[in-house]
Amino acid sequence: MGNDDDLKAHLAKRDALFRNPNIVDATAWWVSEGHPNPVRPDVPLATVHKARLQWLDATDEMIAESMAWLEANDYETTMHGAPPLTPERRDADRITIGKPPLNETK
Repeated sequence: MGNDDDLKAHLAKRDALFRNPNIVDATAWWVSEGHPNPVRPDVPLATVHKARLQWLDATDEMIAESMAWLEANDYETTMHGAPPLTPERRDADRITIGKPPLNETK
């Protein structure tokens, strides 16, 4: 596989995990990336939810779901200091890079 194919495959796996975050797939990803054993079994899933909050393809529902999961499981909602996306910021960022806004709440 060439570099473009590798990148496409990586992004497809990431996008699938972001669309359906679950402990089994999050843990499989965690292990495949060579991370050490997590201090809590739900750390891989928390990481996915935090990263999903920075994903410009996250729908309003996905943002709300990840925020709720993180808060319910006593995790912060920031990712390395970056605040979570709001639907408004996500749409503004999408427009900046030439993508149409998702506008689910409008």
